[in-house]
Amino acid sequence: MDAISEAILKRTRGSYPFHMPGHKRNRFYLPQNLLELDITEIPGADNLHAPEGLLRELQEDIAAIYGADESFLLVNGASSGITAAICAACREGESAQIARNAHISVYNGLVFSGASPVYLMPGREPGGIVGGILPSTINGRAAATVVTSPTYEGFVSDIESIAGRVHSHGGILIVDEAHGAHFPFHSTFPRTALNCGADITVNSLHKTLPALSQCAALHVKGNRVDREKLRFYVRAFQTTSPSYMMMAAAGYALRMLREQPEHFERYAERLKKIRRELPGQGGEYPVALCDFSNGSSHTDEPGIFACDAGKLLFRLNTRLSGGDVLEVLRERYKLELEMARGRYLLAMTSVADTDEGFARLTEAIEELNRELPYINNTPVARGSGSKSTYAPEVVYTPRDALRRKSETADITNAKGRVSAEFVVPYPPGIPLLVPGERITGAFYAQLKEYRLTKKEIKILQ
Repeated sequence: MDAISEAILKRTRGSYPFHMPGHKRNRFYLPQNLLELDITEIPGADNLHAPEGLLRELQEDIAAIYGADESFLLVNGASSGITAAICAACREGESAQIARNAHISVYNGLVFSGASPVYLMPGREPGGIVGGILPSTINGRAAATVVTSPTYEGFVSDIESIAGRVHSHGGILIVDEAHGAHFPFHSTFPRTALNCGADITVNSLHKTLPALSQCAALHVKGNRVDREKLRFYVRAFQTTSPSYMMMAAAGYALRMLREQPEHFERYAERLKKIRRELPGQGGEYPVALCDFSNGSSHTDEPGIFACDAGKLLFRLNTRLSGGDVLEVLRERYKLELEMARGRYLLAMTSVADTDEGFARLTEAIEELNRELPYINNTPVARGSGSKSTYAPEVVYTPRDALRRKSETADITNAKGRVSAEFVVPYPPGIPLLVPGERITGAFYAQLKEYRLTKKEIKILQ
């Protein structure tokens, strides 16, 4: 066995995945003959770049599920769809309103389109976790507005109100709904952005549904978007050798979930059960489940219009950091969570999770709460805390900055200079710094928050 395979199997053997991809290694939701599905564009298999048969039918099925006028299957992940959408909606020099907690793919869209960013700052930030975008921040005329909803942590913005404001200024609303691919399948989850007035949405099928990594979909609705231009960019940012194994697996899962709603009924019940059993943040628990919705999908928190019940976000009130607890969960309980940052842990769930998996997580959290001391790590009221995004000073557009000459500098001496590169922690893939932005003290604070040990940085000459 090769070194990569051995290393992966060593990490996954015996562990339970509370992280993406959403198939959770549950073979029930995947075709049993995956290897036989790995083919090329042979006769009868159709062509993703000019679909007329099987793949066209699959895309029509996807459009019906998500309420789109037209849907495009993406095999380069949601990132390719986000970049294509921005290029289709914006011409060089036009303004694009961008949520500053956007994924790196949004900024790539700015580079390729030449659009000039106007940043929208997220709403209230519960304990350092960034919320959604407030509709009141949508001002002025822009070719497109790009909003991330739900966020990585599962916070949903008021898309209906945002869409009304964007459209009143003649703009196009693009919603990065990568983490909301499961929304159409059950009323437990918030409404999809497309059904709230968005013009283009992009879903990562592999994040929260039983699909293989990189599988995603782009949806368009209404007549505000130039469809021919969108089709061109979707093709341009995708491989000419799409994985039939990936596309067939997505079709298999989507059709099963649409035709057999009992799968999502069971999933919704599991989520209700685990949320009842897990200790909440209202009590003095070292590891507490955050529930900004107080048990319902909608909230009264500014910037958090609704919440995704499928995201289990934990707040730590103990001496250990998120990384420390993540390691304990991994080594002692064989539970692999999606993310640890600061005093937070994130467990991602999906319809492919099992009763056994939820029980293991519940037992682990209960045991940790019996062992760890409670220390109140929240010095301010719930719903506020340290900022994890900040309004940057944009000196050049990302495209202009990348075209200019740069030099490498010691990062400790770069304050006040203009960045020539992206600085992006993973997860969640949200840039701390973008080419063309001035490097400030707030950036250094974020480096410390994310524990990044970057020594050098590219700056403009």
